[in-house]
Amino acid sequence: MRHRSSITFLVIATIERTSEVKSRLVVTSLATAVLCTIWMLLGPAVGLIGWAGFAGCTSYFAYPKSGPKALPLILCCVLCGSAFAFISLFVGGLFLDPRVSQAVSLVMTCVTTYFMCADAHFKYLSYVPGTFFGSFSTFAAGGNPMIIPSLVIGVLLGLACDMCGQKLANSICK
Repeated sequence: MRHRSSITFLVIATIERTSEVKSRLVVTSLATAVLCTIWMLLGPAVGLIGWAGFAGCTSYFAYPKSGPKALPLILCCVLCGSAFAFISLFVGGLFLDPRVSQAVSLVMTCVTTYFMCADAHFKYLSYVPGTFFGSFSTFAAGGNPMIIPSLVIGVLLGLACDMCGQKLANSICK
């Protein structure tokens, strides 16, 4: 009989814990949704690229560590990737003949991809996915310089979503 009550207690405790985790997830998801909606309202209104902010936000959440201490590394990687894309776009644009430009662009893709991966041995460039976030976002934006502030604010948006979500969850889900 005693064995059965212990199992019942464990089942109830597990259900309660799962409920608490789900509640925290709901609260943090709500905070993220509100902040991202504010971003999409304000960002494009001042000339920033809305989807690029989400790329920056995603690069924050994709990094295995979180909080303000993670920002320097994430930002370095995202901006380094963006710089590699700007260099590729510049070099590819130097040639008027489309066939030559395409060939040079392919060579630049090979070279910059190699460096974006090989640079991972440097501490502040070790987050290779972040480098690719910056690179593909810059290419997708066609080299629009507004990609830089959009990505940076997006990374900060990720931090804000994380911190606000945690703070709200801690105050509501006790």
